[in-house]
This record gives sequence, C-alpha cells and structure tokens, in this order.
Amino acid sequence: MRQYLSIYNDALGTMRDICYLIAIDTRYIGEAAGKANDSELVELVLRFMNSYLRSTLNAKDVRTAYNVLNQYRKLVEALLEHGKHTAALDAVRHMKYYGLVGYDMGLNFVTETVAFDLAAIAQLANERASPVESSMLREFLELDRPTFARTREKALVGVRKAQVKLAAFYLSAGQDDRARSIAHDMREEPDDRLASIRAQLESVETKDFWEIIDRGRNMEYMPPEQRAYLKRFFDMVDAAGDAPP
Repeated sequence: MRQYLSIYNDALGTMRDICYLIAIDTRYIGEAAGKANDSELVELVLRFMNSYLRSTLNAKDVRTAYNVLNQYRKLVEALLEHGKHTAALDAVRHMKYYGLVGYDMGLNFVTETVAFDLAAIAQLANERASPVESSMLREFLELDRPTFARTREKALVGVRKAQVKLAAFYLSAGQDDRARSIAHDMREEPDDRLASIRAQLESVETKDFWEIIDRGRNMEYMPPEQRAYLKRFFDMVDAAGDAPP
C-alpha cells in the first residue's frame, strides 16, 4: 500500500491513468477486506484512499480527484453491501471533509462531486436499511456551509442539486419525513436560486453525459419516477420557509 501511494504521488499530474488504476486496485482490496470481515484492513484501505485524495487536492488535480472519488464511492457502497456500516459512515465523514477542503481551495467541482457521491451513498444506505443511514444524511446536510451562500454560489448550487435528488428519492419511496428534513435545511435559499436548481434538474432527461467520461453517467440525471416529485419537494421548501422559526 505504501508503494501504491508512492507511485500515485509520482504519477499525479503527468500519468493520471496510473492514479486511476491504483485507486481501482485499492478499492478491490477494500471490497475483499469487507467481504472477509477484516476490519483492520478496511480501515487501512480508507486511510490510503484519504491519502490519495489529500495528495490530489494538494496538486489541485480536479480531474484525478473526480475519478478517485468515483472509486471511493464504489468502495463505500460495497462496504454497505457487506454490512460494514461503521466503516461506511467513517468513509462518508472523510469524503465530506475532503469536499470542504476542496471548497476552501477553490476547487468547487470537487465539492459538487462529493455531494453527488454522498447522495448516492445515502440512497443506498436507505435502500439497505442501514443502521447508520440517519447519520449519513446528517453528514450530507452539513456539506453546505453557510459561507457558501456569501462567497462562491456555484459550489452551493451543486450541493443543493444533489440534496434535491436525494429528497426526490425519499418522496418516491414514501419517506416524507426525510425529504422534509432536507426541505427544512433549504428553507432560507433565495427563490431565484431554487427556481434555477429546479429548472436545471428538470431539463436533464438522459442519464448519458454528452461526452465520454469514466463515470459514464450524468450526475444530475434523475429517473422519471423521481423527477416527478420535484414540484412536491419544492412546495415543501416553500412551506418550510413560511413556517414560524
């Protein structure tokens, strides 16, 4: 693993494909460790995934961060499938941390990518009835710091889109209480920003991005059965904003 990290650092910025392969192989190790119930190895793998992200952010290599986060998310999803719920929650906290670090460094797209990945993880945790699902949702809702609204709006909009996607999933699953918690978190958003977010999400009708990308899917895409709940969710936001403090 230390050799992996050394090679990864040498390859950053010049041989990105090697960084991707190292992240993929590290994920494979973590998935096997989770399946074998080897908690110590799972923890070690997470530490190295965190180290990859730290090095990548220090190098301000957004493209590599985008792809490494894809492998990180897949690893967390596998941990949930193998019942390693505590480790999965730890990983979510780490991802949130690096999303905030990316924001502080002006790497807004990294923050947006973390948001969409956390939304996907939270959805899977809900579908698998994970005991840490509520904690994951709380971590996700802490990704949008108040300073976002006063400085770089683009980062906040990306985070809010991911949160709206998750809320629409909750509504489609008949879990209004969870969707309402997201609406409450968004209750102070300006009307024009909410309208823009809704219009942008409604306009994405195909899961395929218009370029060839490693993830293979447009992060903003919502299945029709979930997109149909957008109006209901934004009505919830309006109601939350009108409610007394």
